[in-house]
Amino acid sequence: MSKPQPLRLTPTESHGDALFFERRRAARRRASGRVTAVCRDAADPEGPQRLVAMQLQDLSDTGVGATAQEPVSVGSSITLFFPPHGNEPGFDLTGTVVRCRSIDDKHQLGIALSQAGAKLAG
Repeated sequence: MSKPQPLRLTPTESHGDALFFERRRAARRRASGRVTAVCRDAADPEGPQRLVAMQLQDLSDTGVGATAQEPVSVGSSITLFFPPHGNEPGFDLTGTVVRCRSIDDKHQLGIALSQAGAKLAG
């Protein structure tokens, strides 16, 4: 079992998007670290939840980019658990999976955050 890595944000560096039709409403910040997520499939909202380990890619006030070893269905509700680190408390963010693309042996996820999780702590 690997030791949890701290969440790392690069607040001074916002990476711009190369696409002219970019529709993001908030600037993204690069992020690294692992989080655990609980997903509930949109096709079966009463079905079982499942745990998914994710590697963060970027964060904004409205969304999260991450990669996972297994796919997560678009429309699935998701809760991301950010572990405490040092004196900083942990926190949770909730949202909906809006994109899942297979790239090599991983799955790139786009997660739109709900209003309750729209502002990141700190």
